[in-house]
Amino acid sequence: MSKAGECLYKMLEACPLWTANTTVLAACSGGADSLALTDVMQRLAPLHNIKIQVVHVHHHLRGAEADQDAELVRAFCAEHKLSFVQKNVDVKALVEAEGLSIEEGARKLRYQALEECRVEAGATAIFLAQHRDDQAETVLLNLLRGSGTKGLRGMREVNGYLVRPFLAVTKAELLQYCQEENITYAVDSTNEDITFTRNWLRKEILPALEKKNPNIKKQLAQAATLAAWDEEYLQGEADKYLRAYGTDLGGFYDVEVGPAFNQLAPAVKTRVLRTMLQGAGAVEVSFEHTRDLAALIDKGVGNKAFDVPGKVRAIYLNGRLTVGKNTNSRADERAAKNFQKECQRNACKS
Repeated sequence: MSKAGECLYKMLEACPLWTANTTVLAACSGGADSLALTDVMQRLAPLHNIKIQVVHVHHHLRGAEADQDAELVRAFCAEHKLSFVQKNVDVKALVEAEGLSIEEGARKLRYQALEECRVEAGATAIFLAQHRDDQAETVLLNLLRGSGTKGLRGMREVNGYLVRPFLAVTKAELLQYCQEENITYAVDSTNEDITFTRNWLRKEILPALEKKNPNIKKQLAQAATLAAWDEEYLQGEADKYLRAYGTDLGGFYDVEVGPAFNQLAPAVKTRVLRTMLQGAGAVEVSFEHTRDLAALIDKGVGNKAFDVPGKVRAIYLNGRLTVGKNTNSRADERAAKNFQKECQRNACKS
């Protein structure tokens, strides 16, 4: 057993979703990180009677280079007698249809493809190879986007079916493992393109920060852990309130927001509102949205509506807040009222 391998084996075996007599997926791009993870998984799987299916998502963004990555993963699986599945996705079509960035589109389709494979294989988990360096980048990326505590927690080791057993491992340690085990891996040329925000953070911002603080990546990852603990507790308090004072009818909420709500700490109060809005289908719920909605409730003015992106409307009336999908836009409603008034005026003139 290699020196680097001993640490990785212990981390994988400690993972809560690495359980005996199950089928799991290994997401493998062909890079050093994912091949190191796949190699560790295939070495330990026989000891626990775990079946591994390797999934490679082909984004069709880098031409022949991407084809070579897919063949590299396919060859690795053939050598180690692992089940291999390639999922092809059309990132460019999604970007054009939804106005997303290439990064956002690729991520969205990648996770959709992995979940499809998980369902098809009856797998209990999807193992991903993100590491501590990735975590540091994610925290900074979320800061740039204006995220609150939920964004500062970065990626979680276990998030539903998604598992990241190597979040405490550095990129250097994974490269060392590949070297010690003679694993040939692919290098994505687009990782050098700093027009992508994550690459810019990795290539320019983090190195600049490391000149002032050599431990910045470790400390950002630690900050993410602390934020995750805080978020888990505060969200738990918000969920308790919703269970005690509200009703969730499949994405439509009716919640009491009287004296008990007013006594909540702001950190819990805003999470109650955010949970309702997002549960009803709202997207990109901002700090301003929860702040303004809380202010509307605080004023106590009845029958006031509040719209958020995702065609979701919140209505405050007599100490209760209802939140659900709104099929009509405010503009449509104004137009309808104006039309009704015009009809009434015309009727009076006739």
